Amino acid sequence: MKQLKFFLFIFLFGVLFLVPYNTQALGEKVVSCQYQFKNKNGQNVDLEYQVYSDGTVKLPFKDGKTYTDDNMFWYHSDQFSSIYYNAAKINSSTVTCPSIYVQENDSDVTVYPYPLNNSSCSGRCYNITSATPQLTSWAQDAGIRSRKLLSTCTGSSMGFYNRKSYILPYFRLYSDGSKEWSVDGETYVPVTNAITGKVGDEKFSITVNDSLISSIFSSSKATCPSQIYRCVVKSETGYSYELSSDSSSCNKDEFGNSDGQGIGSSYFDGAFGEADSSGDGSESGSVNIDDLKEDIDSYNNDDDCNSLLGSVENEESVAWLLQQILNYIKVLGPVLVVVLSSLDFAKAIIASDDENMKKAQRKLMIRLILAIALFLIPVLVSVLLNIFGLTTDQICGLK
Repeated sequence: MKQLKFFLFIFLFGVLFLVPYNTQALGEKVVSCQYQFKNKNGQNVDLEYQVYSDGTVKLPFKDGKTYTDDNMFWYHSDQFSSIYYNAAKINSSTVTCPSIYVQENDSDVTVYPYPLNNSSCSGRCYNITSATPQLTSWAQDAGIRSRKLLSTCTGSSMGFYNRKSYILPYFRLYSDGSKEWSVDGETYVPVTNAITGKVGDEKFSITVNDSLISSIFSSSKATCPSQIYRCVVKSETGYSYELSSDSSSCNKDEFGNSDGQGIGSSYFDGAFGEADSSGDGSESGSVNIDDLKEDIDSYNNDDDCNSLLGSVENEESVAWLLQQILNYIKVLGPVLVVVLSSLDFAKAIIASDDENMKKAQRKLMIRLILAIALFLIPVLVSVLLNIFGLTTDQICGLK
């Protein structure tokens, strides 16, 4: 009877351990976000995006396919799902439906996961906010709340002092009056909080002062000015920036417009002055949209590391692939422990063999140690990479 009770204990332990973990690994649907707009032909277009707890975002159509009866090819921009997911996840217990930006040309339509500056639009463009987020029953039972986004706007570009690197500030307003901002369109913080990071080897800190906050959120929707003034102060580790409605409203300004980048343009062209002509008809000093994307991507925390494996947020990196493999291994390992140990104990109980029961117990302990070791693989990888000096920030979120 003791042996039977021990066998039942192992089986129940495995069930209780694996069910919640397996649910987390595979992901539960959290929220549905629905968007609607009228295209250039006056047709209603309805888009639904479904967000899952594991970071998956189910899109309403496959790229390069005709979505409606408009004979247009529909696409999503690069890294749409990861950026959309990060912008939807305010914190561990609150989600929203971020704005999307639809760019409609003569033959195709592209959907972006954040609003772009109107000056970059080619064709007919729409900045769309979602209807009220539709939480699933699973999300409600898990204590997750939602906030409705009222409006989002994009400010003029902000150039970093004395270098051709810059960001586009994004601002958004919620129905409960909350105000947030971001410099990459995916990681948002309260508008009163600073955003910090690095450009090259220099650290930066950016704040938004009261004059600009009042200007943007003066009504029931967020309205970004065509120009945002940038004040600059040198700090011990880099530069501190203050975004303002005008230069006179800055608390402190050491460099101002001395590098020609004090006032952002309607987009990226004027932030650094006129492009330098090389004399051969090209504009060697111009900054294009690819440069902008490279700068914006550099502010994501995961991309700021120097990992040999890349970031787990980048689906094209080795780290992302390893994370998917680890997710399945961490589920499969405990499953095998329960199944194999249950079979060993069942055989020992049926045979009433004390020696086999002891062997089964020893095997169980070894399997449990190995199963626990599976969860320590990222730490082991980090230690090994550190020993060989291959990278400074070893695993970039691998867990």
